Amino acid sequence: MNLVRSLLCLALLSPLVAEADDNWLSYDHLYLQGGTYTHYKSSSDYSGPDILVSLEAVKKNDWLYGLALFDNSFGQFSQYVYAGKIWNYHDSFEGFHSRVTAGLLHGYRGEYQDNIPFNGLGTAPAIIPSVGYKAGRYGADVSMLGFAGLLMTVGLDL
Repeated sequence: MNLVRSLLCLALLSPLVAEADDNWLSYDHLYLQGGTYTHYKSSSDYSGPDILVSLEAVKKNDWLYGLALFDNSFGQFSQYVYAGKIWNYHDSFEGFHSRVTAGLLHGYRGEYQDNIPFNGLGTAPAIIPSVGYKAGRYGADVSMLGFAGLLMTVGLDL
């Protein structure tokens, strides 16, 4: 059953790659982000530092792919590898955007493995919607981490 879930997750991600273009690994610029997250509810089990760093390759057509590294809420080193899309609102709200990323989340182990859904093999699918603002090379985003909390990031184009 866990293998089926993982295969379903990969099937859900494949349209992102196919839609982007034929040369998926090319990119326009890199975007480096750092941030912190907060939970909607506190727990005595939370012991990790609330810090995340990510690097994204952004394409001219606003598709992206990236890797985020962080210690999860339980102090376990975790990774999120993802692809996504940015929608800019230049005509209506200059500088504002929304975005969605989808990918695989790894690092929740042991007694905390069941704290994220579909983590049977130690890797779970994740979809993260965000809203943000970017001026020049600098940006800020707020991302919704399911029913667990919010992620706030600041970033810059490299």
